[in-house]
Amino acid sequence: MGVDFRRWAKWAAATSFVLLLMFLASFGPAMDKMLPLLDPEQENVAKLEEGGSISVELTDTRYYVILRVVEDGVNPAPEVRLVDSDGEEIQGSAPTSLHVDRELDAGGPKYRPVLVYYPKNTANYTIHNDGDNTLWLVDDAAAESEMLRNPIVLFMGSTCCFGFIIGLLAIIFAIISTRQKPRNKEKVVSGLVIDGRVMTTDELYRIQKGEEVSASSFAQEKVADPFVSSDTVPAKQKIIQQDLDSGINEAEWKEWDQG
Repeated sequence: MGVDFRRWAKWAAATSFVLLLMFLASFGPAMDKMLPLLDPEQENVAKLEEGGSISVELTDTRYYVILRVVEDGVNPAPEVRLVDSDGEEIQGSAPTSLHVDRELDAGGPKYRPVLVYYPKNTANYTIHNDGDNTLWLVDDAAAESEMLRNPIVLFMGSTCCFGFIIGLLAIIFAIISTRQKPRNKEKVVSGLVIDGRVMTTDELYRIQKGEEVSASSFAQEKVADPFVSSDTVPAKQKIIQQDLDSGINEAEWKEWDQG
């Protein structure tokens, strides 16, 4: 028996729809948990005003992002130095596409990543703000880890991912089903009675051979009428009756027969 891709497409589409509805329902509560972790004013390793410096402990298993506020649409420059205990400056990396701007409120400030540090050793470092505005040093790895431990955030992410994946499968199954040849319906014998009449052995044999059987295909045997009328008199009897009516007597028949 072949796979019914049309049925699979329907089930996949229904499952995807339910998962996406659950994603939308959990989006609001999940964002309420995520936004405080993304706010550099609440979650930061260090906050430095212009010209300031501070000693911080950085871990080699995490990465740290320097954030500055975007003013008048101008892309801010890094203007920051990270120096280890030996006085050697640690070089940072340019932000990637994964490091996006953070705009927590519609009318609030927009925080833009300007530099990313990946410490090679766990140690104390001194960070210097050489710019003319405030910078924030945030631990993105810690924020991501905290999000992944939150059940509602995990629920939102899983329903979103699985909803879109299963929806894509539903589309694929639907395309395959349009190219699939229709299957012949199997004949199912639900009983030994058709239209109130018990099937004969011949009918059962034909059903076993896969032939179509209906009440009209088998004419029921007619029972002879017990009351004979003039319309049902056999032809031979009609001929004899006509001879009798013609006036020929029995003697004439014998004379003609004997020659």
